[in-house]
Amino acid sequence: MLENQRIYLRPFTDADLNFILQLGSDDLYRQTAGFAAVHNLDEAHKILRIYQQHPNDYVICLQETHQQIGFVELNERGIDERSQLADTREVGFILLKEFWNQGYMTEALKLVFDYAFIEMKISEIWAGHYENNQRSAHFLQKMGFDYKYDVQMPFPFIEQANEKYYLLTLSKWQRFRDKLR
Repeated sequence: MLENQRIYLRPFTDADLNFILQLGSDDLYRQTAGFAAVHNLDEAHKILRIYQQHPNDYVICLQETHQQIGFVELNERGIDERSQLADTREVGFILLKEFWNQGYMTEALKLVFDYAFIEMKISEIWAGHYENNQRSAHFLQKMGFDYKYDVQMPFPFIEQANEKYYLLTLSKWQRFRDKLR
């Protein structure tokens, strides 16, 4: 478990079923972050099982109330030697809108990035966002990410989406980390 005074990050558990349903039934998270549409508990259960299989996917919870307020996923980008991506990851994240602009996601990513760069010995962390999601663009730049390229990606719930990709290296993280509030 990763934690600070206000939040802790823990693996997904069966207790997160309604949280998955909450995220998947809100158009905002589907349109801005690509979260899958979830219409019932059976669909939520299928998505929850996927998150439970990934050791670096975390639910963000408040220390005081244990309420789930978001999640962070740190996904592998490639594991074979030819790809040269084994020591890189891609981060994804969602925060419930009622907790925006309160510093929770900054705190969560600080915990995850410190763990990834120091404990896991990751060399690079990548992140992407849909072109229409300017909040994420601003946030990634605040966290020290540098814009690298665009990709046209088809999605089942969006006809076509332009996704912008950013890179954060260990040296850049070390320069930005202590400046974050």
